[in-house]
Amino acid sequence: MEKLLIVVAVVGVLGFAFKILTELNAKGTTETAKKEEWLPYSKKTWLLTRSEREFFSILEKVVMGQYYIFPQIALDKIVMLEGKGSIKGGYRSKIDKKSADFVLFDKQGVSPVLVIELDDYTHQRPDRQARDGFVDRVLNHCGIPIIHTRLVSEENLRGQIGEKIKI
Repeated sequence: MEKLLIVVAVVGVLGFAFKILTELNAKGTTETAKKEEWLPYSKKTWLLTRSEREFFSILEKVVMGQYYIFPQIALDKIVMLEGKGSIKGGYRSKIDKKSADFVLFDKQGVSPVLVIELDDYTHQRPDRQARDGFVDRVLNHCGIPIIHTRLVSEENLRGQIGEKIKI
């Protein structure tokens, strides 16, 4: 009887030890898998090109805090699809991966008031002109004015914006 109790105790201790070792091993495997997961990403040190940063600085002076200025806004964040079901699929792909250089938002409702595209030499390409034409039509349909401009003086930009919205 004594031997049986010793065997039961040893088996119990071994079972308990096995359970703990199994849990520790599983935890270690999960942590190792997380450490070994390849993530090919790094922090960008810039959002805007040099020209866009210069323009942003001028735009801040022109707007004087009257509007929020959001750079590099995806088009699907300022316009939405109407309709139901499968019709959305085809039209969503037309605005996916398209963005506006700068969008002015009113400060009360944080809704888009004006889109500003800083047109560089790439906007002269036929494919880019087609893209710009489509974006212009979408924004016009949604009642959001758009300005296409180049890097300009503060006074010139104030005039261009003033033609579209109150400033």
